[in-house]
Amino acid sequence: MLDERIYKEHYETILHMTRNLGIDTTDDCLRQELSSASKEVAVLREKILNMKASLHQKTNMDEFRHLQYDLEDAQALLDNLLHKLRTSDERYLCFKEYLRRNPKEIE
Repeated sequence: MLDERIYKEHYETILHMTRNLGIDTTDDCLRQELSSASKEVAVLREKILNMKASLHQKTNMDEFRHLQYDLEDAQALLDNLLHKLRTSDERYLCFKEYLRRNPKEIE
């Protein structure tokens, strides 16, 4: 079951979306948002792994530091994307809970 605090946090957004877009379009939008966020996280994780691997191969200190800064930036971006993914997941779960609590909306 969805944590009530999370449900309340996203309720207004879900209500607004379902009233303006309809159930099917809201479902499509939220699924797409979740899919896009998942892909962004996967791509960036792969990039970070590649950067870490090449970091160990650098012998020039300037190149090493430059790559180290890029890696720190990428890690900060990953943290933001993970937050976005968590929010997308919570919103989709909230949408499903909204439909469960309001079965007349589906009709």
